[in-house]
Amino acid sequence: MDPAGSAHGSARAAFERVFALTSVVPLAGFAVLHLGNYARALFGATALGDRHAPSGWALGGEAVLVWLPLAFHVALAGPVWRRRRTEPTEPRKAPSLALHRLTGALLAPFVVDHFVRFRWPILRGDRYPAESVLALARELSSTVAGFPLLAAWHALGTLALSYHLGYGLSRVAERYARKSALGRLRVLSFGVGVLAAVFGTLTIVRLATG
Repeated sequence: MDPAGSAHGSARAAFERVFALTSVVPLAGFAVLHLGNYARALFGATALGDRHAPSGWALGGEAVLVWLPLAFHVALAGPVWRRRRTEPTEPRKAPSLALHRLTGALLAPFVVDHFVRFRWPILRGDRYPAESVLALARELSSTVAGFPLLAAWHALGTLALSYHLGYGLSRVAERYARKSALGRLRVLSFGVGVLAAVFGTLTIVRLATG
């Protein structure tokens, strides 16, 4: 056995695992904290979160657990996808994989836009977290030439996040889970994607229509 080749293979496997986790872990956190929290608006909540600025510990944890992993994943997504295109793919998986990559490309501008519109004003001290729902409702209920452009954009981004997260979890399970648990994990991954899509879309409709 070639020690150099073995070390290279181990390093590549470790990198592939880190690359996958820097997508599904922060996206899962983003979905739980945002979609799950905003979904409370379906039951009439108008103020979610605190009425004071986030603490330094909260901001540091957010940066380490969400923004830095996502930045790492986005920065390396292009080279990784180009290399994976040369690898053999099962024909039945090709459409799902292509959609996974497309939703990933949509997620980058969606998350950046969400950060600029809603998180950045909180970090600057112009808005409290508890005011985010009303700010989001104002955004989603606005129209451009009579068309709810921002609501449509948020719906598209939410569906892209739901699919990318659900399919990403399924791919992680296929790569690293035991075969005996693979079936259950696939169902769980599908359920996570569907729940995120349903609650996210219903919340957008609820906030956009008042």
